Parts: sequence; C-alpha cells; structure tokens
Amino acid sequence: MPSCPEQDQLRELEAGELADDRANAVLAHVLECPTCAKALEAFRTQCLDSRVIRAAVRMEVSAVVEEDATPSDAGTDVAFQAGHTWDIPDYQRVRLCGEGAYGTVWAVKDRVGVFRALKAIDLGRLRSAAVRCRESTALEAYCRHVEKHPNLIQVFHVGVRGDTLYYTMELADDAGGRKPVRDNLPEHYRPLTLQDVLSSGSVRLDTAVEVVIRLLRGLFRLHAVGLAHRDIKPANIVFIEGQPKLADIGMITTNTATPSQVGTPDYMPPDKRMDFTADTYALGRVLYELVVPEASAESPSLPESLSETSDNWDLDRLNKVLATACAPVAEERYQHAGRMLEDLEACRSLPYDSLFAELDEAVSSSADERRSPYIPLGVAAIGAAPWCLALLLAILLVAKLL
Repeated sequence: MPSCPEQDQLRELEAGELADDRANAVLAHVLECPTCAKALEAFRTQCLDSRVIRAAVRMEVSAVVEEDATPSDAGTDVAFQAGHTWDIPDYQRVRLCGEGAYGTVWAVKDRVGVFRALKAIDLGRLRSAAVRCRESTALEAYCRHVEKHPNLIQVFHVGVRGDTLYYTMELADDAGGRKPVRDNLPEHYRPLTLQDVLSSGSVRLDTAVEVVIRLLRGLFRLHAVGLAHRDIKPANIVFIEGQPKLADIGMITTNTATPSQVGTPDYMPPDKRMDFTADTYALGRVLYELVVPEASAESPSLPESLSETSDNWDLDRLNKVLATACAPVAEERYQHAGRMLEDLEACRSLPYDSLFAELDEAVSSSADERRSPYIPLGVAAIGAAPWCLALLLAILLVAKLL
C-alpha cells in the first residue's frame, strides 16, 4: 500500500481543493487504509457535522432514508435519469432546466404551489466513476455559515432520497420575458443569467459597475465567513426579481492559497490560485466584459471613449481597480471582496462643480431677498402706525368742533 497522505492533503481532499486525479488517488487510499479513514472522519466531524450529508459523502447513501418522508403526489414513476424515477417528496417536477454528467436542474413546484429550482445529484453515478461529491461539502458549508443576502442565491431545503442528493433554491427570472416566474412557468422557460446579457452586446458603464458592486456585496458576505466561491462567471450569475445573484455553489470551499485546477479556465487567474483573490479576479473580468464586447485576454483596460458616455465614474480610477483585480500574481490582487468593493465605490465621481454651483445659487438667492425693494407687510404696518394715529386724532377734533 502506498504511503499515507499528509493531514494537509486530507483537509484539501475534504475541501475539494485537490485536482481530480490527485483527489481520486487519495480517496482510493483512504478507502483501503483504516487509519486515514479515521483521520478523515475526525476532520469531517470537527468541521462538517451534518448526519445526512456526511452519510452521502461516506457513500452510505443507499442506507439513508429520510425520517417521515412522504412520497410526492405528482411526477412519481417518471424516469428523469437512466435507471431512476422521480421520487423526491413534496416537489412536483415541471421542466428540465439543465443537465450535467452527474446531475440535473429542474423547475419544480412545492406543496403550496411556489416555483423553485431543484438540483438533483446522482451519487450512484459519482460512485461508479470514483468521483467524490464536492458539492455536498460545499452545500453544507454554504447553508450552515452564510446568512441570507440579496445578492446570493438562497437555498431552502436539502435532502437525500435513495441515491439522490437534492436541494431547492430560488428560481431565476425567465430569460424570454425577463420577468420573475410567479403563477405560471413560461412554455420556453430558461433561467436569465448575466451570460444572456453579454450575448446581447455591451451595457452602459453605469449599469455594469452597479451590477458588479451588488455582486461584490454578496461575495463579501461569503468571504467574511472564510468561504471562496471559485466558479464566478456570467453563466453562474442569475437574476431573481431583477436582482443579480451569485449562484452555482458547488465549488465553494474554505479559503486556501493552494493552486487548483477547479474552476472555469476563462475566469481563472493565471497562477491558478483558487482562493479569495480568484473570486475578485473573476469579477474584474466580468466587469470588463460587460463594458467591452470584444474582451481581451490581456490585462483589461477600459477605452477612453467611455468617458464620453458617463460623468458618474472616474475612468482612470476604474482602470486601476481592474488592473489590481486582474493582476496575474495573487499577492498583487485584491485579497478579499471588501477591499475591491471599497475601491470600486470610491471611483464614483462627486459632482464637484454642480455642488458649488448649487451653493452659489443659494447664496445669491439669499442676497437678493435682502436687497428686495418690497417692504414686508409687518414692517410696513409698524412704520405707518404714527401717521394713522395722527389722522385719527384730527378726525375726532374736527367732529367735535362741528
């Protein structure tokens, strides 16, 4: 038997930080080595103690049965993957939205008729391919540590049914109608993502920066609890009730400086260090692509012509933010979303001239009032009082003489 992996490698295995080939080799060793299996289980117990999810990761899914599970009253006995039936309780399957090697995403209805997105992961297929379920640990870390945020996808329910790990989330707006889904799912429903926006061309600088600022606020919530997203790209940014949200949480893990092949190549930094700095790198790329349709793979720089389309943003400062976010070396990039958010918001131009023009106008108006030729009514009345009294006395005197 090969020598046992180091504790750091076991930690990286559990966090999903190892490349697949190395992860599979370490996992194969763990399955054969009781000592390493015990060490890995101890690590999981300390950090991730969900009974159901850990059972799924330990490949004991066939023995896991949800307590008080009630079979679905709609959509049962309908094949949704080869060799499987729809046996997920409390959710009625409506339409397939996406499919991958090990899972599917469905638009479903819950028991009270609310539309949700449901992701179903085929753990049996993962076992057959000797691939570990990274998503299970990512899902638990997200649900346990990340509070609700308007720019992060919300997860409602996690469950295991037979060989299927599933969870429900908010359903994205409809790409065709660009509206939220409420009473009826459109016939040709497709989730609205930022990729749809990019396919339509560039957007105004003001809009692009506002979108990225909101996404940075959500990302900062992740980073604040020590989690990195690791797969930020336009296709994983959805619109829900018109609000951009970071979705696809399957690659989330604890922050680490270890180089990794996990992620989407076009949005990975050159050094492949998939930590907080990889997330800020990806959002820098997203901002650049929103504004420049023919985005260059080189260090992004916004064209000078953009200064003619917006007076709200300092173009030079924006370019500095992009250069830092997309630096090839991790140490030169933003170390977390909070710092990038601060710098990006500081690029907003203060209408300095307008501010003082308004102050000058207010001062001028006040001076005009002081120089007004019209006498206020109260002052006029007080000034006329002696004359009125004299006139009254004269009238009384004349009346007496007569």
